[in-house]
Amino acid sequence: MQNTFIDNSKKLILLTGAGAIGSAIAKQLLEQGYKVHIVSKKDNVGLDAIVEELSKYGEITYSYIDLSKRLEVVDFAQKWEKNIYGIINNAGVCIVGSIDDPDENDETTFSNWDTVIDSNLSGHYFLTKRMIPFLSDGGRIVNIASQLGTEGRAGFGVYCASKFALIGLTKCWAKELGKRKITVNAVCPGWVNTEMARTDLRRMALENQKDPEVFYKEICAPLELKRFLEPCEIANLVIFLISPEGSSITGRDMLLATVWNQI
Repeated sequence: MQNTFIDNSKKLILLTGAGAIGSAIAKQLLEQGYKVHIVSKKDNVGLDAIVEELSKYGEITYSYIDLSKRLEVVDFAQKWEKNIYGIINNAGVCIVGSIDDPDENDETTFSNWDTVIDSNLSGHYFLTKRMIPFLSDGGRIVNIASQLGTEGRAGFGVYCASKFALIGLTKCWAKELGKRKITVNAVCPGWVNTEMARTDLRRMALENQKDPEVFYKEICAPLELKRFLEPCEIANLVIFLISPEGSSITGRDMLLATVWNQI
């Protein structure tokens, strides 16, 4: 079959979150010719500066939305007018805490639970639901989940719950939207070299009374690649799933490298 030129210049991708992984995804999308609209919490990651840098690679716009605030999500969707080719649900937060932590204030427990679930799960659900009428037939949805959405880890209960549920939504949406030839997949990284992961690493090193560099090597030892993944490696898989070559893949949760789980 003769190859034809794929024109991505008219394809708009809605991307949540502009941290390390989100920025890497946006950069590769722009380099592939897609237009990108980023939504992110106000001043959470210095969005103005990030968009200014990314604008070197293509057409990018942005909006400030706190996904944990349902009314902000609804207000954004009500004002939206453009058709979109894809939705990449990438934004997320992580708050650690064990079910048996002593002396924790109930209000803090409730607040932490709501923040993580609303940011990692509910916000993506309501944003996606509201944007479905604008999503092209044959379009794409990619949810950035986690390997902690496939297995538990002590101290990460609410984060794991949010990512398990996001993978569940992925499988449901794939069945619901297949009639429109829309594919829905989840990308599930293990350790990625982001500020959130580095902060987590320093915290765990302190708890184990170890030097962070030594602790990093211990974490990497059981991993197949013996290192954390880089954000661009997550972006590589996302770009493939967005592309025409990914048109037959849907309802999958794709693991990248093995997460260290011996805590």
